[in-house]
Amino acid sequence: GPAAARFYPPSSRLLDCPIGDIHSRSEEGCMSGREKPWLTPREQVEHLISKGVKFELWPEDEAEDYLRENNSYFRLRSYRSNFAKRVGGEQDGQYIGLDFAMLVDLSIIDMYLRNELLPLTLDIEHFSKMNLLGVIEQNGEDGYAIVRDFLRGYVRDDGTNSAIDEINRGRTSPYTMGLIERHPDADYPVWEFFEVIPFGRFAHFVKFCADRFSDKEMRDRFYLLQSVKGLRNACAHNSCIINDMGTGSSTHEARRVVMRALAQIGIGKDARKTKMGNERFQQIATTLYLHSRIASEGVIRHRSERLEELVNRMARHSDYYASGSLVSTGFAFIGAMVSGWYFGVSGEKKEAIVADS
Repeated sequence: GPAAARFYPPSSRLLDCPIGDIHSRSEEGCMSGREKPWLTPREQVEHLISKGVKFELWPEDEAEDYLRENNSYFRLRSYRSNFAKRVGGEQDGQYIGLDFAMLVDLSIIDMYLRNELLPLTLDIEHFSKMNLLGVIEQNGEDGYAIVRDFLRGYVRDDGTNSAIDEINRGRTSPYTMGLIERHPDADYPVWEFFEVIPFGRFAHFVKFCADRFSDKEMRDRFYLLQSVKGLRNACAHNSCIINDMGTGSSTHEARRVVMRALAQIGIGKDARKTKMGNERFQQIATTLYLHSRIASEGVIRHRSERLEELVNRMARHSDYYASGSLVSTGFAFIGAMVSGWYFGVSGEKKEAIVADS
């Protein structure tokens, strides 16, 4: 069977690497729907070499160890999409300027990115709930009636309620069973209702309240929360985030409020259009923007320290990546948002920020 993952001493080059499985497939991978041979670590290295991947920064034998002990080949090679391929000639289809060490570097940075972004999404959920409770109180609402009215919108033709069914799935959870058992008729006050509904349902409750109070800003908040939810799910499921930093993968148009905020910290029009055309960057930008606007001062101060460490880690091997590449401009974009929204530094004042990439 697969070798058990193990940690290496500080002297090892494998330190600071995310631990994973060693399941592997060939170039098209299991996404093609066709059966592919199981590759040994040596075969995986040879396959990468055939695709133009170099082993100048990371020796082949150590790469075999890494693939055997630390990360999935299928997962690691996904970061290759950030690099251009040669077109035509004997090396047609081979990657340009891609070394195995770069794949490892991106994988490690991605781990740190998930670890820092997930807490931001949790903070956003918390402070969004606190904010909404205040708005409900200001509008003189009955804390029970507003929940009843919201739940009426989820009654099915057979009389059952999809939202209540969703809540009742938490009856077996040690964290929510007590609250749910106290309300067998699902007659919750809003402050307890928030504790038994998932983030997605809460976002729709925000929209419900926006319509109820004719609040345009709150309606915009709903769409921002939808974007935050997408990133939260990706982080929580340990999905790769930065294995596709190209343009044109967004299925939703970026919210104007976020685009304006990007302009205000000195990110140029072309860079905004390019980066926000990628839904991954769009979700990251929305999360950073919303968090910096609604979290408490103490939380922002704490998170900013961690985000600064993340940006510094992105820059550790900046010499790996060509100026103007998807990786270098992607990292600069994230760094610009952290600097502008958490440290008040305009993009125009930082050399690392590519204003029009």
